[in-house]
Amino acid sequence: MREPIKYRNRIPFYYDKSPGEFRKDPYERYDPMVLRQSMIHLSDDLWGSYPFQSVLDYILNHIEARHKNILEVGCGVGRCIADLAMQFPNANCWGIDYSYQMLKMANDVWVDKNSIAIDLSRFGFADELNQLGSSINNLEFGLARCESLPFDDDSQDLVFSSFLLDRLDDPILGLLEMKRVLRSEGRIVLVTPLNFNSASNWNRFYPAHKLRTELEHMGLEILESQEDIVVQVPMDARGNMITWTCVGIVCTI
Repeated sequence: MREPIKYRNRIPFYYDKSPGEFRKDPYERYDPMVLRQSMIHLSDDLWGSYPFQSVLDYILNHIEARHKNILEVGCGVGRCIADLAMQFPNANCWGIDYSYQMLKMANDVWVDKNSIAIDLSRFGFADELNQLGSSINNLEFGLARCESLPFDDDSQDLVFSSFLLDRLDDPILGLLEMKRVLRSEGRIVLVTPLNFNSASNWNRFYPAHKLRTELEHMGLEILESQEDIVVQVPMDARGNMITWTCVGIVCTI
């Protein structure tokens, strides 16, 4: 694994993100982006369940006891990889993201055991969200671009991402990196709503069979594909929601 370029509040940087890149990245905005992600992923008591449980269940269905190195690419505030790290305490788990602000929240909550209070009044809630911190010993977070992961070739047993591919300018570059770090007979698990940012990516990867074809052209074998993973994302205290119908794909080398 590469050595970090630097650290910021104990977050290792494997990419030297410039001040201009920080300003341009919407996910570096604590308000509203980190607040919204915290509301969705850290506030089960508000909703009575975890809104992304269907995604987490899909990933869990494809983890085996032999998977000792687990990597989430695009981990956000770290909920999914933290759940996996707790359920598989003998695995080495990593969460990689391009947003420092997301990673700081993730590290505070899941590694540094910092209890946090989050003001959700902008979403209509009167009370603060109080999240008790954890100390998960087999979990680490780091800042990197998905097109240049800091891990060695053939080093990861399970690589997964959700709601990431359709946000990338060039999804193929990210997929090639996931393949590079994957061990022989390891698994890549992808969950995506196929909600792309550009017309070119819509044309290249939609509908889902085009994405599967691209994966096969990269030398990956499709083990399973599902096109009805439903995620209902809460938006505010009134109960407004966005419904995503996602594609799940599991592949191997």
